[in-house]
Amino acid sequence: MDAPRDEQRGVVRFLTAEGVSQHEISRRMAAVYGEHCISLATVKRWCKRFKEGRESCKDDPRPGQSHRAITPNTIAQVDELIRQERRISIDELAEHVNISHGSVHTIIHDHLGYRLLCAEWMPKILNDRQKTERFGAALTHLIRYHNEGNDFLTAIVTGDESWCHHYEPETRRQSLQWKHLNSPPPKKAKAVISAGKVLLTFFFDRQGPLLIEFAKPRETINSARYCETLDHLRVSIKNKRPGRLTNGVILLHDNARPHVADVVKTKLAKFKWETLHHPPYSPDLSPCDFHIFGQLKKHLKGTRFVSDDAVKESVSEFLKQQPKEFYENGITRLVSQWDKCLNAHGDYF
Repeated sequence: MDAPRDEQRGVVRFLTAEGVSQHEISRRMAAVYGEHCISLATVKRWCKRFKEGRESCKDDPRPGQSHRAITPNTIAQVDELIRQERRISIDELAEHVNISHGSVHTIIHDHLGYRLLCAEWMPKILNDRQKTERFGAALTHLIRYHNEGNDFLTAIVTGDESWCHHYEPETRRQSLQWKHLNSPPPKKAKAVISAGKVLLTFFFDRQGPLLIEFAKPRETINSARYCETLDHLRVSIKNKRPGRLTNGVILLHDNARPHVADVVKTKLAKFKWETLHHPPYSPDLSPCDFHIFGQLKKHLKGTRFVSDDAVKESVSEFLKQQPKEFYENGITRLVSQWDKCLNAHGDYF
């Protein structure tokens, strides 16, 4: 029998008035209320109170109980303070509004719906002109995809350059390991990216890799060097994708200076290749950046290579071992990336 405490205190009051002893009251109540009965100490406490003249069976009001810290006024004050200073702490808010830390926490999360988030790193804070250019390019490409379908994606050949280091420290998440509750936490020394590195140039299409090329030590990618790479790419397309050169190639590369030099434009015009417009500062619209290089760097992290050749072998092996679906998904994701850019009004998403 789960009786309210007020009811049990009423029983104590009645039996106390009859002169029943405290132990007898407790025994009788335990027989009736069972495990839900109040304790002997509680019986004794209330017997004493009733003998002293108390009549009420309810709890006394507690100091400050009638005061409510969370009111429309305090909610508005907290909201205004947060809007003025987005990095203000809960303790600072509690001090300003003169309420408890817990009340401020309740206001922030339950009443105002705020969440504390770290700023997301962006490649660049885009201005209105750059957002407009990104929006226009995404819209143009989506319209073309709607008109041409998969033939448009199949014709795209994309590529870029990226540094591959002899050693890149693994991330904290990659270093996670299981341990027992009482085991000491794992430790590791802080490491930095090694100075040794090789420059990778990589091109692919929906069917897979087309060109994997590494620069010579201390060699830089200039317009002349990039023209040589395009010659190698053309030969590779001819050998690996028969008929592609005849059907047409749509080259997607970024706006690095060697890529947009006049000599390179002349070379592409000679090849009769179309260049797909790629807005500046748009790694989120380049399959190499948003799909390939991230997975490649994740594969390399935590491995220490002793030479340039060891790095090249590992990189080449990773790129060649990926299934066709991996590269097909990288090109196909362009459609969703363009759509997200459009929905973000040209901003990063």
